[in-house]
Amino acid sequence: MHDIPLLMKRGKPGEAVLVLVVTIALLLASCTPSKEVLRKQAAEHPTMFIAHWGKGWEAKPLGERIAPAPAELIEKIGIENRLYDFPERPVAAKPAPEFMSAFKHIEDILPEKVRRLARERIIGLFLVRDLGGSGYTEAIRDETGQERFAVIVLDRELLLKRPANEWATWKERSFFRPLLGKKTDLYLRIEEDQNDSVENAIVYILLHEIGHALGMAGGVHPSWKGDAIFSQDYPFTELSWRMRGDKIESLFEEAFPERPLLKVYAFSNAALTQDQMPAVYRNLSRTGFPTLYAAVSPWEDFAESFVNYLHVVREKRPYEVRIRNAGVPDAVFSSCWNEPRCAAKGAFLDRWLEDPQR
Repeated sequence: MHDIPLLMKRGKPGEAVLVLVVTIALLLASCTPSKEVLRKQAAEHPTMFIAHWGKGWEAKPLGERIAPAPAELIEKIGIENRLYDFPERPVAAKPAPEFMSAFKHIEDILPEKVRRLARERIIGLFLVRDLGGSGYTEAIRDETGQERFAVIVLDRELLLKRPANEWATWKERSFFRPLLGKKTDLYLRIEEDQNDSVENAIVYILLHEIGHALGMAGGVHPSWKGDAIFSQDYPFTELSWRMRGDKIESLFEEAFPERPLLKVYAFSNAALTQDQMPAVYRNLSRTGFPTLYAAVSPWEDFAESFVNYLHVVREKRPYEVRIRNAGVPDAVFSSCWNEPRCAAKGAFLDRWLEDPQR
């Protein structure tokens, strides 16, 4: 910085200002880590390894492993937000009662051996504000470098905003770009009116993230990091996905041509538009995907199938997409678990939920 006054002494006043601006820009650029540096910092961050977390968490019941995100995890999330150009800078948030009760309720929902696997592998649920998304699951490596454990991060404020049906509708609509003057819209119901609460929205969201954690821990699918290679080692994945060269594609690309355009939380940046809603759900019903979110990737497929199967089949709760278009009856798309298209996934999950490590 001590060179700036010397540069300002040269040339005309206007030139001095220009030199100052350019110099500051160059200095700032030289201080900003490159994407590759940020990527390396995130991948090698201490929080990515079990040695950082120790063993104290193992003694706590699953329902008590909820806390504000520790400083080291906040640092790591901040690195990733810069890597992916998210403007948010996260800060730790205290658990609200809804999160505490939802996490404890989930222990009652999970079958015994799945609950045991969750206790063995999920280090904790950590809350933040300004995450840059609703939440995510991070795989944590063991002493040998294998992805064996997980942490779950959720945005406290975002998830306290909406009860279950409003949250589910908001998320489902995010796949479609709104169009001015269009009267097509959709509504997603995941709870009866008497159960339509913020807590039950959090239960559904948390079960989705736990599905990610246990899908990784149980070896249901390949790692979501690096290049995925599918084989007979991943029988669930093979029900809907395949490799074509080095590209992942679903088995239903011809029946569901809109699938590669799916992007959750896209809203005004979505590739699909509001008037495509009826066609998208008609085509979804020709696949083995239980929800639209499940069709995004092999990893979302398992997490969504896991939560939706528990929600609909085991808990006997509703799941219904209703598309409204002025002047015509509503188009209704219900859960697929009693249909032939989802029979293979249902059979897999029925077995897996009884013994996820066999």
